[in-house]
Amino acid sequence: MTEDPVYKVFAHPIVLTEHVFDKVRSIDMTLAEFNELLTANGVVIEETVIADGQVKELVLYIDWTRPLHVVVHVDQVRNEERIVTVYEPDAVRWAADFSRRRS
Repeated sequence: MTEDPVYKVFAHPIVLTEHVFDKVRSIDMTLAEFNELLTANGVVIEETVIADGQVKELVLYIDWTRPLHVVVHVDQVRNEERIVTVYEPDAVRWAADFSRRRS
């Protein structure tokens, strides 16, 4: 990344979707490990306004045994941050540092 990193700060209560529980299990991670990961220095690599008062963030975490992307919907209206999914970025689709999509 060439710009200064923007670290993820959770400003609202975190809500995990049901999908996240399945994904955490599928990447051989416990929920406790996932919760601990969320306190690490995740970097917001993409940010998209999806509605009034709602933003979708793609956050890169590299402090685990392998890089992970976490998709977070920041909802100012509901005063919550919903974690929608977590996945291991595909090296074919992402640059070597996993912060940029390959063209």
